[in-house]
Amino acid sequence: MSQDPYPGRIVAISPHLDDAVLSFGAGLARATRDGAKVTVHTVFAGTAVAPFSPAADRLHSIWGFSPEQDASLHRRNEDIAALGHLGAEYRHGRFLDAIYRRLPDGRWLADHVPGRQKLAIGELSPQSHPELFSAVKDDIEAVVEECEPTLILTCGAISGHIDNKIARDATLLVAREKDIPVRLWEDLPHAMFSPDTPELPEGFQLGSPVRASVEPDLRTRKFEALRRYPSQMLMLHGPDKDLFAQLDGHARKSSAQPGYGELTWPVVSR
Repeated sequence: MSQDPYPGRIVAISPHLDDAVLSFGAGLARATRDGAKVTVHTVFAGTAVAPFSPAADRLHSIWGFSPEQDASLHRRNEDIAALGHLGAEYRHGRFLDAIYRRLPDGRWLADHVPGRQKLAIGELSPQSHPELFSAVKDDIEAVVEECEPTLILTCGAISGHIDNKIARDATLLVAREKDIPVRLWEDLPHAMFSPDTPELPEGFQLGSPVRASVEPDLRTRKFEALRRYPSQMLMLHGPDKDLFAQLDGHARKSSAQPGYGELTWPVVSR
């Protein structure tokens, strides 16, 4: 389907720093260009302190941070710069990324796969973290009450990452309670390798997908914003992998329309 117009106030609930820009940065840029007020609230953006999990230590090294540097602070500053380039406001949540959290028995939630940059995070559901889920929902509700959006965006959680599922499911509940339309974006870069459709919690279903084509200048603004996450570019982009070529290739492969585009689904409450 072709793009449809955006309303005047948008809140995007991003699980992690850079998720919203990676997945829907061109759409956010278009919305701000057309006069919408856009606020991106990143849920899992809290400050982590040592000791860190082996997975976190390894990622810090890949991201170019020394043990003495505050990786959380650096990443938040990157996010501020990226969203500012798109014309969007930011909010940073207090919750820790999964790579910094422990299970009830004291084991780290995340582990790394030896010899690779991937993480191993157990298959968990939001219901397995009731206190965290409730607190995340309360924070999202506070942001929604402050910004009074006419549209809420969040991730599809295609990757199955527990942080993404918590952010998405809490957002869906808040949107239903507030009677605000909500859309899910296609999680990039995950969807390039696992092109699944989101599986929603009971009581919600996907509407027809909307492939929004964007002008070349908005694609450029998105790519420029992504470069403002230098720590993540060290992991996602380099001599042996061109993130921007991959994004262009995915857009061409997944749509009959020419040019760059981004996919969202409206959500219907049943």
